[in-house]
Amino acid sequence: MEITVDKESLRKLIQQVSTAIPSSATLPILSNILFEIKDSKLFLYASNMDFSIRGYIPVESVENVAFTVPGKSILRILSTLDVPVVKIAYVDRVSSIKWGKSEYTFPSLPPEEFPRMKEFSEQKSVTVSTDALLNGYSLVGFCAAKNDPRPFLNGILIEVDLDEMRVVASDAHKLGLYIKKIGPADSKIEAILSKDVFDFIESTDEDEVILSQDKGLFSFTFKSSKLVTRLIEGPYAPYRDVIPKEEGFVFRTSVKEMEGSLKRIQEVVSSGSPVVEWTLSSAGSYLSGLSESGKAKEYIMGDYQGEELRIGFNAKYLHEIVRHIPGDEVVFNFYGPKMACKISPADQSEFKLLYLLMPVSLE
Repeated sequence: MEITVDKESLRKLIQQVSTAIPSSATLPILSNILFEIKDSKLFLYASNMDFSIRGYIPVESVENVAFTVPGKSILRILSTLDVPVVKIAYVDRVSSIKWGKSEYTFPSLPPEEFPRMKEFSEQKSVTVSTDALLNGYSLVGFCAAKNDPRPFLNGILIEVDLDEMRVVASDAHKLGLYIKKIGPADSKIEAILSKDVFDFIESTDEDEVILSQDKGLFSFTFKSSKLVTRLIEGPYAPYRDVIPKEEGFVFRTSVKEMEGSLKRIQEVVSSGSPVVEWTLSSAGSYLSGLSESGKAKEYIMGDYQGEELRIGFNAKYLHEIVRHIPGDEVVFNFYGPKMACKISPADQSEFKLLYLLMPVSLE
C-alpha cells in the first residue's frame, strides 16, 4: 500500500494528535500513532490511556489498512522537510515515508494492540466558541493545583448551563472564575478535565467545538478531529459558596503599575516565604517586603474606599493573578485581614472574570 499526501496537511494533523502522546510511555504502543486508511480518508489516532485523539485528512486510496508509526519521530522529520508532498507506504509490517530519492522506514507494531477510542452517546452536547473556551482556560488555568492529593483541584471545571459557560480552577490558595454568555444551551455540562486536553484545543483552528458528556467520559468534537477523555472524579468544591457577594473595601489601580511593583518587590522577599505586606488607608497604599537580602517599600497609586487595613499575601500568587488581568485597571475587594480578597478587571463588558486569593499571616 502506498499513498501520496500533502506534506503540510499531514504534519499539522500529526502535530495535533501527538498532543496525546505521553512524554514517557509505559507501553511502547503509546509512543506510536495509529494510521488507518478507510473510505478514502487517512485517520490518525494517538492515546495516553487518559485521553485519545482522532483526526483525518482525505486521501486517494482504494485499500483499507491500519498500521502504526513512531509519532514524535515522524513529526520531527516532517517538520524539517521543504517538499509539497510525501508518500506513505506500508508493506509486511514495515511503514515508510518517502520524498524524492529519500526514504525512512519504521517497524510497525501490531495495530490491534493500539487502544481504541472510547465511543459514547453524545446526546448531552452543547456547541461553544473555541476562542471563548480557550480564553477562559488561559485566564484561570494557572490557578489549578499541580500535584494535589485531591484530584479535582488538579483539573479544570467546565460548566455550561442555560446561556452561560463557566471555567473554574483552584488550588485552595487561589481561585479563578471565567463566565461567558453563550447562546441558549440544550444540555447542561459539568465536567472536571485534565489541563492537558487544552493543548489539543489550542492546536486547532476551528471556530466552534461540540462538548459532549456521558458516564465518566467527555469529548471535544471539531469538523475533522475529536478528543475523548476520562473525567477527573469529583465532585468539585462548592466554589460559588466562597465568592463574596458584598463589595467590601475597594481599591482600584493600574494593572501595569501594580504588576511592576510586585515584580520588583519579589527581588527582596524570601523565595521560601515570599510574603508581601499591603497597608491601605486614606493616607495611601503601600506594598512592603523584607528578607535577609533587603527591604522594599513601594507606594501604589490608586483609589481606596474603606477602613485602614493591613494584610499579607504570597507575592508570587498575587503577581501571577495581576499579570493575567486583561485591560488597564484592576479592582481589589477586601473583607478583612483573614478573608479572601477578590480581584477582577474593571472592564467586564465582554466576559466576567474574578479571582480569589487567600491572605497569609504577617505574624
